[in-house]
Amino acid sequence: MRILVTVKPRMYRETLALALHEHRPDAEVMLAPSGSLDGEVKDFGPHLLVRNDNDGASPEYLNAIACRLEILFSDGMGARVNLDGRVRKLDDMCVDDLLAVVDEVAEFISRKPVG
Repeated sequence: MRILVTVKPRMYRETLALALHEHRPDAEVMLAPSGSLDGEVKDFGPHLLVRNDNDGASPEYLNAIACRLEILFSDGMGARVNLDGRVRKLDDMCVDDLLAVVDEVAEFISRKPVG
């Protein structure tokens, strides 16, 4: 599984990546500033994008990624999970919630037909 983390500020991005590496060592995690999202989507092909909800990303690039976790900084530490069009909100997100989303995405991509 490939996970692209573009959350700002950089310290948050790095902390999320560290938690992912520690708890899901088989996942390939890439960090990038949100401004480089277009190139990273094409080149890295993430299964999951972890981003800020207000990063100004183009819908064209967001729609190319079926699974997204959007941090809602305007709402405490809430998050919106979009798993192939099914959207739900998490209040006061924690690392266990992040890992549960990663596991959901892993199951989703394992069931998705190749091609």
